[in-house]
Amino acid sequence: MNIKNLQPAVEQVVKEAGDILLSYFNTVLDRRTKKDGSFATDADLASEQYLIKALGQIMPEAGFYAEESGVTRVSEYMWVIDPLDGTTNFAQGISYFCISVALTYNDERILGVIYQPTTKDLFSAVKGYGTTLNDKKIKVSDKRVFSQSVIGCALSYNIDQKLYSAISKVKLKAYSVRVMGAAALDAAYCAAGRFDGIFFKGLSWWDVAAGSLIIEEAGGSISTFEGKAFTGPERSLICGSEFVLKKIKIITD
Repeated sequence: MNIKNLQPAVEQVVKEAGDILLSYFNTVLDRRTKKDGSFATDADLASEQYLIKALGQIMPEAGFYAEESGVTRVSEYMWVIDPLDGTTNFAQGISYFCISVALTYNDERILGVIYQPTTKDLFSAVKGYGTTLNDKKIKVSDKRVFSQSVIGCALSYNIDQKLYSAISKVKLKAYSVRVMGAAALDAAYCAAGRFDGIFFKGLSWWDVAAGSLIIEEAGGSISTFEGKAFTGPERSLICGSEFVLKKIKIITD
């Protein structure tokens, strides 16, 4: 199967889901609390339902691993979906949120699309073909001075002391650490060089599946938070240029 041929159709579906999100943005939303302490809104559910229906038409044989509905049919090919990453931001009227969709084959990430509806920034990658932002090739930051680097970090709802400690250590060495509230979008920003590096711990596969491929295809390096090879499904990662990755690993060890 030529995954590259599917890319335009997937991008269009994700954009349409973005339009659905915008129809709910800056409205009063009910919050449904989940077991991990996070919550979902009607916007999350509407986006996910549309994505599952539309992506199912593109590849009927694929299964789904989605944030709100879980696993729907296990297959060699799986769509890994976060229908609204940054739900808290969204519900508060903060425009830093996105949709994240990855396609995996036996857990190997082969396609990733992240879309920020409020800016219409579309980050897209197919394994072996590089990463684009609105159809233009992008690369990770080539900054070589860590004290000038801006590093992104995401906080899970069950944050542990090790991550707090890592944030403090990185903040002392980097120019700044930013916690923006949408891990998938942080990854896309890292691929575009807007962040010089990022690190996450204790998240979910739908948070990192698309973004990790988008970073790799933009020339970035990735490991798990524990310093192991990133193979998937994973819940943590450190990303950036090889230089930034090594610096974060040393600092957080």
